[in-house]
Amino acid sequence: MVTAGIAGAPYSDSPAGAALLSLLKSDRGSFARLSQDAEKIPLIHCTDLFHPPGDPDDHVDLATIFALSELDVRAVILDQGQLQAATPGKTPIQQMAALTGKQIPYATGLGTPLRYPEDDGLNQFSHYQAGVNLILRVLRESEARVSFMITGSARDVVAAYNRDSELFQRKVAKLYFNDGNSGGGNFQWNPLLDPQAYIRLMTADLPLHWCPAFAKQDTLEDMAAENLKPDPSRVYWKFRQSDIFSALKAPLQNYFLFALGHKDAARVDPIAFLQMPQEERERDDQWKQTRHMWSTASIYDSAGLSLYRKGNSWVASHASVPGFEKTPVYEFVPARISIDRDLRATPDFKGALKQQKVFRLLDVPHYEAAMQSALRQTLSEMVLAQPFRQTPLT
Repeated sequence: MVTAGIAGAPYSDSPAGAALLSLLKSDRGSFARLSQDAEKIPLIHCTDLFHPPGDPDDHVDLATIFALSELDVRAVILDQGQLQAATPGKTPIQQMAALTGKQIPYATGLGTPLRYPEDDGLNQFSHYQAGVNLILRVLRESEARVSFMITGSARDVVAAYNRDSELFQRKVAKLYFNDGNSGGGNFQWNPLLDPQAYIRLMTADLPLHWCPAFAKQDTLEDMAAENLKPDPSRVYWKFRQSDIFSALKAPLQNYFLFALGHKDAARVDPIAFLQMPQEERERDDQWKQTRHMWSTASIYDSAGLSLYRKGNSWVASHASVPGFEKTPVYEFVPARISIDRDLRATPDFKGALKQQKVFRLLDVPHYEAAMQSALRQTLSEMVLAQPFRQTPLT
């Protein structure tokens, strides 16, 4: 089991991977200079990313984070260590490293749920400690405050906090958690992966930015039937995959096709696949599918980006865009969050705490259109490393 590494290295053992990675080295200087930009925002990305994927929204989130030059991603923590052994999230990380030339440390997290909210996870096997140790190392070494993006269970972040809460007080800027139910309903996903970690996260003295995935009486059946619509109290949105993926450069399209097609990494080299010709029937079948999303707004906010509109076109930018008008679509509102033993978290906007904030959708009618247009722009402008720049769009 690989518990930690620098994205990109393991595939150098294959002939195709070695050839591509050797070409990457000559183009890596520009990315090294970008990573030293003081304006970039340090970020630790904690994700339940797997291959084959449980839900490919995590692959979209990973690509979004790698595409944004405003972010200095210091580490990727792969959630649920026991599952990572059989369905390794390192595969898409290494693909993204090859595509962009960004070499980012990653590590496998704790294997099993925490026993109680204050559990530090030190009772678990040593090969599951790499994720928590990497979080603590990044915080200790960073001069600037670091933000967190949590799209999984929050297990490793909470265990790290329980080991050194004072370090978190000094070094954490914002902590985004993408899941839970804002209306007291039973339908939620990530909190159930580690209930004790969720309770601790919601009650800790941390700058939490809560992004509820669901609201009120949402159900899995409603989501599967595509009946969930934008709601002021949750971040959920969806898109038809062709509406975004068809606009991307061919290697990035292949990154998604590798995940969506559940390709066997033991038989098909994940790096070489990025430049392979596409099977049109498979691509067209995948492009027809709907992709459910939760983390795009929080990723943009973590990068300091606002939404700008020109007619039906939207972009996410940290500065004004000629011809576009800044248009608030969502905000984060101070709130006091309480939680019961049934994991029902309730925001109280009257008794607000500066440390805690909750996502609120301002422009319900335009939310999905704004997210889709902005995300298409973000991903289509991803800067690819030299070996992938000449691959034609198929």
